[in-house]
Formats: sequence, structure tokens, C-alpha cells
Amino acid sequence: MSEDRSIANPKSPSSIFDWGFVTDVGKLRKMNQDFLAVSDSLFIVTDGMGGHRGGEAASEIATKKIFEIQRYSTVQSFRDQVIKANTAVRSEGEANSEREGMGTTFCGIALLTPNEGNPKQLALANIGDSRIYLLSQGSFSQITTDHSLVEEMKREGKITEHEAELHPHRNIITRALGIGIEANVDCWEVPIHKDDRFLLCTDGLSNEVSSVEIRNILETTQNPQNAAELLVDLANSNGGNDNITVVVVDVNEGDVYPEASSVCSVLLPTQIESSISLSPDDSENKPNKDGEWEATPENIRKLLITVLVMVLVIGLFIGRYARDNYFVTFEQVGDTPIENSQVLLYQGRTNSILWFDPTIEERRPILGRDLDESTIEELKQKPQFETLEEAIQYLDALQEEISVKQNNPD
Repeated sequence: MSEDRSIANPKSPSSIFDWGFVTDVGKLRKMNQDFLAVSDSLFIVTDGMGGHRGGEAASEIATKKIFEIQRYSTVQSFRDQVIKANTAVRSEGEANSEREGMGTTFCGIALLTPNEGNPKQLALANIGDSRIYLLSQGSFSQITTDHSLVEEMKREGKITEHEAELHPHRNIITRALGIGIEANVDCWEVPIHKDDRFLLCTDGLSNEVSSVEIRNILETTQNPQNAAELLVDLANSNGGNDNITVVVVDVNEGDVYPEASSVCSVLLPTQIESSISLSPDDSENKPNKDGEWEATPENIRKLLITVLVMVLVIGLFIGRYARDNYFVTFEQVGDTPIENSQVLLYQGRTNSILWFDPTIEERRPILGRDLDESTIEELKQKPQFETLEEAIQYLDALQEEISVKQNNPD
């Protein structure tokens, strides 16, 4: 793998972006396993993992594979190329035993260029804990969600935001490119707005520099290259425990925000096709920062499946309860008197439960006329039994009693 850990295409006069970037090995690492790529239409940051040379290779392979295509017309086309990057990293790991199990995080921004008209949308994507931040209209926020153990614990309420920032296992990620056949990558669209500033970075920055410090530099440093350099310098000053990669992207052309607009309204995806996966069944929606459920086709499908599963489970439970019983009584056919009614063994409850009716398990050659008054009254009450064996024993005893009476009429 090359020593140069970046690819930078020259800016063209027609570019709607201005940008600055730095990738640095940090103070403690001997090797830089980060990689970045920038152009007029595509910005990528990756952070490799997987032992000696493995992480270095994974991040470079993934970045170069995605960067092979400079222009994307849809989120789907961006998605397809990320899938190819996942396959490329995995294939290299399988072919080289020294790189087995290698993988890489990824975050990226692609300018969506339609066949006709001017670009109106950006495609954003991430997997792992490399992040994308947005400074817009005085608001600053992390617009990606980390795929990490600590983030899951925070989302489940097990730890606080402050505890997450200091957690010793904050470097453990739950998703990455190349570590499996399937690659779950969050991917969505946002409009292009003039004067927005994006920051793409690896955890070498976010673990060393607080969001307050990041925001302060982005707000007070106009030149994007100077801002990138200041952020990396601050990360090294705060410890520099990991490789540090930063890309600052300024949007110089695009729609202007209306009065009293907010960044939250801008970030609502125009179409949630928000997971990138080798398996359609593995898709999941771009996390909603407000925790609100959205009526997207995917969410509706998941809701219907969940409801169906719940109905089936409840139905099975009710069905088991309704059938887990036996009782004995007279067969009631029209106006047939009890003396001519046959004694039957039923499976089920004495009363129907929903659509579960009791069913006849066994008929016995016993009529009401064969029984004394006390036994008739007992059978009218529908004596119940927990098992079939107990019910059969009851009928056997009843039939034996009748036989004894018939053989000894006195």
C-alpha cells in the first residue's frame, strides 16, 4: 500500500465546493491506517482496522473503489459503489491470510448530478464511527450515527452522553466495510444549501476534541484548509492517541435558507432508502435524530411484519390455551332428550374461545338412560380433565359401573 494516504483531485473553476483536508499519523501510532479522497463531487474518509498492514490496506482499497466513479446521479448508484467496496475489501482479506478479518469505517458525501438540470441534492453515507458534522445557519450537529458499542449503550439509556465520551470501549465498532458479506451502511439525501459547512473525520479527531471545540474552530476559521489543520493540531495537543483525518467542505453555491429555517428541517431525508446492504432484507432506516417514527415504505413494512408476528404469537398462545383441556358431557343434537343422548369426550374448553371450538375426541356407547340421576347431573356440569388419559380413565370407570349394574340388577 502507498505511503501517501490521500487522493486529491484539483478543484475546477466550476466547483460549487471549497475544501481543506489533513491526515496525520498522530503522536502514538507508527502507521497511518486512515485514508481520504476529495474532488469537485466526492469526499471520502475511511479508518482501517485489522492488525499490521490490514487496516492500512482496507481503508485504501475501499476509498479507491468508491472513488473510481466521480459522478453519481442517485443515492442508489452511490450505494452500489459502496457495496462494491465492501466486496473488494473482503476479497482481499480472504485472498491474503495476513489481512484476514480486516475492515474499515467509511463516511462520504457525493454530489448527485442529474442527467438534466443543476445538482440539487447531496448523498451522505457512513458505516462505523467515522463521522459527518454540519455547521448550518448557526446550528452545529453530528448528522451521522456511530455504529459502535458505546453508541448502542447510550441509545438504550445504559450510559449518559458524558459517560460515552469517556468510555474505555468507545473504539469498539459494530459495523464496518469488509468484515462480512453484508454491509449495513446508512445512506440518505440532503438538499444543497449555500454556506453550509460539512466536516468529515475519523475518531482520531472526535475522541480527542470535544464537539464544542470542533464547533468553535469551524465557526471562527474561514479558510477550510486552515480549519482542517487547526483541528488536527488540537487533536495532537490533546493526546494524539490515534490517526487523525479531517476534511472540511464548504458549499459555495446552492439554495438559500428561507427566513427562520432550521437545520433540522434540512436534514429530513427526501427519500429514506437509508441502508446500504448486500441483502435487501438487511436494510434499516437512517436513524431519526429526534427519535420520531416516520411513515416511510420500509418502516410501514416493518410495522406490518411486527403486527403480523404479534398476532401469530398471540393466536398460538390462545390456541394452546383453548386446546389444552378435555371434558366429558352429553351430545346435544336438536331436541334429543338426555336419556337418548350419547356421552362424548371433547378436547378444548367448555366454552368457545375466539374461533377455537371444542372438538370431539371420542364417543362412548353410553346413553343418558344408562346413568343414575346424580351421574347425569355431574355430566351436565361438564367435568374437565387436564390430560386425555385422565378423561379416558373417567369414562372407563363410568362404563365399568354401568356394566356392573347391568350384570347385577338387584
